[in-house]
Amino acid sequence: MLMKNKRAEAPRGIVARLVGVGLCFCMIGLPLSAAGPSAKTVVSPEVKHTGAAPTGYEVTFRYYAPDAKKVQIKGEWYFERPSALAQYSGDPKTPVIESPGLLPTEWQPGDTPLAHPNSTDPNWPVADMKKGPDGVWTYTIPLPSGIFTYRFYVDAPDDLSKAKSLPDPNNKAWNEAGAAVIGMSQVASQVYVPSDPVFHTIDYWWQAPAAKKGELHYHAFTSDRANGGSGSLVVYTPPSYDSKRAKPYPTLYLSHGGGENEFGWTTQGVAQNILDNLISIGKVEPMVVVMPNASVYSFDNFYDAYDRDLIEKMIPLVEKNYRVSPSADYRAFSGLSLGGMLTNTFIVKYPETFKYYGMMSAGLPPEYEKLTAAQAAALKGKSIFIGAAWQDPIALGWALGQYKVHTGPFLEVKTLTEAGIPVVPDFIDGGHNWNVWRQLFADFLTHVAFKPLPYASWDASSE
Repeated sequence: MLMKNKRAEAPRGIVARLVGVGLCFCMIGLPLSAAGPSAKTVVSPEVKHTGAAPTGYEVTFRYYAPDAKKVQIKGEWYFERPSALAQYSGDPKTPVIESPGLLPTEWQPGDTPLAHPNSTDPNWPVADMKKGPDGVWTYTIPLPSGIFTYRFYVDAPDDLSKAKSLPDPNNKAWNEAGAAVIGMSQVASQVYVPSDPVFHTIDYWWQAPAAKKGELHYHAFTSDRANGGSGSLVVYTPPSYDSKRAKPYPTLYLSHGGGENEFGWTTQGVAQNILDNLISIGKVEPMVVVMPNASVYSFDNFYDAYDRDLIEKMIPLVEKNYRVSPSADYRAFSGLSLGGMLTNTFIVKYPETFKYYGMMSAGLPPEYEKLTAAQAAALKGKSIFIGAAWQDPIALGWALGQYKVHTGPFLEVKTLTEAGIPVVPDFIDGGHNWNVWRQLFADFLTHVAFKPLPYASWDASSE
């Protein structure tokens, strides 16, 4: 099945209204077109079912730049082969597990994306594109199923760390329509590739754009704690959201990683697609999801400025403007990397704020490696998910000097279980990248968030 290209349609469905303390923009099913006087609308990306090895699908990327001398593409498509690794996961002696950096043409069943060199940086391959007589540069590769992030460089220097990357002008983020930008422009684009079962690609159908979509809303609010005096967040409301529903919706607060912002989960993370699809088949209940920008807060006192603003500013804003439950029993918090650290701030400092916690790809700071009796008691009745990738260089906390910041997800499982707190661990193949976090997010939604507590948490003596 070919991906439908809607990028050339006219923008529609942009609604702005003043809500509470912030300006809310609602963007529903927003198609995007190329922007700028020199832009040309081309079909990009084009996903084609070839039925040929290695994956059954190929993707062609195009960029119109008739005057450029060089155009390059960087994509989330180095792969590892877990079964062929000399060491499956890190240990104190060898904390970073390296892979050969397999390219898409080398893909085999079981391979999964992993940066090369393996680190917390997005070390993905960069390739030169080929220029056609019409000024359109092209690049075609086979890809397995799933979401892949990519970006372009036009006449960039050899050191790409000093270059400006560009999104696909025919495939921009949901918050951009032509020259109009809500919030912050994004520097990359995403493409979804279906699965061909003949080639045993994992079917990531739940990451694809759904037939019935929820809505995304943008809020800004004033804050003395945030850098610049203001904070912002994106709110997802599920398909058929009813502001007058008798039963309030549960709320999930979802945080991005370091260097990102409130748009991370709805661009690279495609959280809205995952939610739409899992809600559509009844795997998770309809919920409101709040994605704040954590990057405008200092890290002092274990991120206390962010925590206090979330408790005193963001939760009241959401509960005033959306039909959500005011009870902590119907609130969850989850996040990746930096967001995993933020999840832990609430676990050990403000556990009463949420009932469900989904910690991804981070760990507890060294000072919390042993919980006090009071901290353990405060977590009684909470449901905690801890997820990461086996080959993630931060998994143990020793790698890359991360122990100074946190002890890693493996040790967090040990810390909590030794304190008598049951956890749901979830470790999968991959590294410190979005392919892992999309899967962990789906696992948290389907196994922990707003689900009954695990049997081990029952106190038989109180029955």
